[in-house]
Amino acid sequence: MILRLIGAALILTVSAFLLKNFGWRGAPIFTAIALVLFITEAEGELEYIFSSIRKIGIESGIENALSAAIKVLGIGYLFGICADICRELSEAGIAKAVEVVGRVEIIAVVVPYFEEIIKVGIGLVK
Repeated sequence: MILRLIGAALILTVSAFLLKNFGWRGAPIFTAIALVLFITEAEGELEYIFSSIRKIGIESGIENALSAAIKVLGIGYLFGICADICRELSEAGIAKAVEVVGRVEIIAVVVPYFEEIIKVGIGLVK
């Protein structure tokens, strides 16, 4: 699978480069195609990773915290990739907005855990 993904990436890159030299400005389409292709190809590995993390979380009693950590990582990657595509399309303003919204989403996932930490801290002080 690794060689297949590398080969596909190189083919898409060379194709985008050649088309760009002929004046075509649709290279970000190749970025989106590559992203979908790579995520689809890595689906089995991602499922294994997530099920392993879920199992560790259940066994250690921190399933919710690990779930939140995975959500934060996913949100960060997805919004980052989206912002990069916007920048490739020369839309820096939209890219910045996407990054800000991504950060807000991450904070929204993490705030309940901060609340719990503060409650525990207050309980220890009393």
